[in-house]
Amino acid sequence: MANVKISLPEAVFKRVDDISRSMKISRSELITRILVEALGVEADRDPPKYPALISKPYKEGHYRLRSPRYPGRTIKESG
Repeated sequence: MANVKISLPEAVFKRVDDISRSMKISRSELITRILVEALGVEADRDPPKYPALISKPYKEGHYRLRSPRYPGRTIKESG
């Protein structure tokens, strides 16, 4: 998915913000839906999923999770 920076008139931005809040979706999702409908193109419905991968186990028997998107970073386990 491409990242785009756009400038909007203040009134348009406020309207987009109000509608996205009422629909409980992000502004980006709302603008994407509007453009898909207006242009008649298909968008990817499901965003890509990045499952955490199990890396080397610790000596205590716990596993360290690493992020496939950010090599070298680990994911803290909750709980």
